[in-house]
Amino acid sequence: MRSASKARALKVAAAGAVAVVGLGWGPAASSAVADDPTRPAAGSLPEPTPEPGPELAFGRTAPVDGVRPGSTTAVPFSVTNKGDAPATRVALFLTGSQGLSFAEKYANCVYEETPAQDEGPAQVGAVCDIEQDLAPGVVYVPEKPLGVTVLDRALYERLSLDIQADAPAFPGGTRHGGGAAPELRLVARQPPGDPDAIDGYERLDVAVTARNTADFALTGADLQGKVGGSVTAEVTFANKGPAWVANDVGSPIGVFEVGIPTGTTVTGAPDFCVPVGRDGKAREKAVGASAYRCTTPYNYVDAHAGLPYAFRLRIDRAVRNATGRVAFVKGDHRWGTLPFDRNRENNTAAVVVSTTDAGTGTGGTATGGTGGGDTRGSDTQGTTTQGTSTEGTTAQGTDTHTTGARGDGALAATGSGIVPLIAGTAAALVMASGFLLASRQPPRRPSRQPPRRQPDRPSS
Repeated sequence: MRSASKARALKVAAAGAVAVVGLGWGPAASSAVADDPTRPAAGSLPEPTPEPGPELAFGRTAPVDGVRPGSTTAVPFSVTNKGDAPATRVALFLTGSQGLSFAEKYANCVYEETPAQDEGPAQVGAVCDIEQDLAPGVVYVPEKPLGVTVLDRALYERLSLDIQADAPAFPGGTRHGGGAAPELRLVARQPPGDPDAIDGYERLDVAVTARNTADFALTGADLQGKVGGSVTAEVTFANKGPAWVANDVGSPIGVFEVGIPTGTTVTGAPDFCVPVGRDGKAREKAVGASAYRCTTPYNYVDAHAGLPYAFRLRIDRAVRNATGRVAFVKGDHRWGTLPFDRNRENNTAAVVVSTTDAGTGTGGTATGGTGGGDTRGSDTQGTTTQGTSTEGTTAQGTDTHTTGARGDGALAATGSGIVPLIAGTAAALVMASGFLLASRQPPRRPSRQPPRRQPDRPSS
């Protein structure tokens, strides 16, 4: 974020540029205007002068690691007025991820809880009206440490702070917190501290990592059908908690491969799944693919949430106990494969197709799927819950039977319907291209949440 004085300088420069173009001195000017002897010489325009005023910037703050769920921790921060005039009124905006709550409610702050919406997770927010002067060159810290409570579902959390100088007054006055609660105030730090330890930004993101785990689980299906008929294999992904998990980039947090059993062909694939080759890369032709790579819809997944992925399979020939392996693979993040998951037993599953035709089929083989990967987590033990059984439906006159756990929770609400390959090939190719592009994104500054929504700022 640019500082306030630089922003003002840019506004002055932009206004000058508009004036120059309006006078015919821009690149689109005619040759006649370009040859005008009254035109000012190059470099003769005055340099824009930054307007005086306050300029607030946060100091550097270390991440908070190893906090136990259920405990309260302080999130330290400092702010310096780098400008040449006092900041007469300050608005401080706080936004916390859904694994955090504010340990104390201040009288001069307004609080809100925002539920999950669109593609963003739930979060908490506050805006504080700080009626005091911040003098230039002084390093300020909270009078009392700013505390947050780490909830049972916390893992990779973040508290974001934004500060605005000379903010307008709150509608209705300052004391929105009510009661006898104290006010959030800033005081000069003693000793003042190193002036070089200033980030120079009006925004600060503090990572808060809890000592917690999340149990990612996969279930497969056990199917029976006749040669020439079709069956529906429902694979499920679930986060059994206790923590919710957000990726440190914008890519999906859960990635797994589904092997297609030998002797069957996929005629309908679910959303968020694309055909891949043996090298794990997306392939253009969906027909005949031996494996599909599937992802969660978003870059986060709530605790105790899940999603079913239904594959329509045509049985082309009898293969005894034909098996497709289902397993997690490394996604686009810096952690490796599920380091927060201590329970490896449910990181793989299988789709098994048996034929009910008379006679014997050929020997079954396992196809698709890669290793479950490193599932090391933190010191806290993960939890495991049992899934439920579901009965399949009859397809093309052929009886089918599916066993496995259905997903529920926040992800299940998004649905993952079957897309016929004939009608959905183009969509599959688009998704494949998007998956490859997402995996090639350059690394960004660690960010554990999708773009946040701030509390509404006070109106003038």
